[in-house]
Amino acid sequence: MNLQDYISSGIVESYVLGIASAEDSAEFERMCAAHSEVRAARTAFEIQLEERLLEGKKNPPQGLKSRIFSEIGMEKEENIPRIPVAKPRLVPRTGFTKYVAAASLILLAASVGLNFYLLEQYKKTIVQNKELVDAQAQLAGANQVLQTKLSTYESDLGQMMNPLMAIIKLPGVPTSPDPSSMATVYWNTYTKDVYLLVNQLPKPLSDKEYQLWAIVDGKPVDAGVFNLNEGISFIKLKTIPKAEAFAITLEKKGGSTTPTVEAMYVMGKVDS
Repeated sequence: MNLQDYISSGIVESYVLGIASAEDSAEFERMCAAHSEVRAARTAFEIQLEERLLEGKKNPPQGLKSRIFSEIGMEKEENIPRIPVAKPRLVPRTGFTKYVAAASLILLAASVGLNFYLLEQYKKTIVQNKELVDAQAQLAGANQVLQTKLSTYESDLGQMMNPLMAIIKLPGVPTSPDPSSMATVYWNTYTKDVYLLVNQLPKPLSDKEYQLWAIVDGKPVDAGVFNLNEGISFIKLKTIPKAEAFAITLEKKGGSTTPTVEAMYVMGKVDS
């Protein structure tokens, strides 16, 4: 087996996910030490896995922390200080009367202007506070999405590592439209549930859909249609009581009652 066939065999994914046997793991580590192509394939899959886990993660808006601290000391509208309006003092000397009245009017105008200014500042603070609340809600939503994705990956990994799982590798067939195609079937020998790990399949046209087939007593049995998701796709399909092999074909949207042989991409036998 040449290096490319070895890399495409699924050993890279099995090793990184921790489901490879001790013998396969030791052999893989020897290959990594001897061949830079194998090391590069391992690194590429690790990066792909990490990017998938971090997909959708959003950073908080710039300045969020400083805005939170600045808003802590915000006063309510009723606490905004207002400068009292000074009343004109009656002066017995009539020469000062007009000057006192003018000063009082100036003070009154200044007081009104300051109150308007403080009111406008309060309104701006209210708007900033709403933006802060919206940003916090957006951040909470993004974190919830990330937590959901992490929980899904933990569940998928638990299924892969289940000792009751039979692992069937599906390499590309000689007549495959894309010989580099690769998939892995995880078949629970107790519940008979079938899961599919898509290692490498080209993205189909919008009117096409991939379909998994179980070969039972020499005849194909529909095991379910599936779509390709970005990154790693671990998909639960139909329950199959028994099978001799599994294969994947590309069919019209919604699937087919019989497989299109010339559109078969991968196939693998079940170890007896």
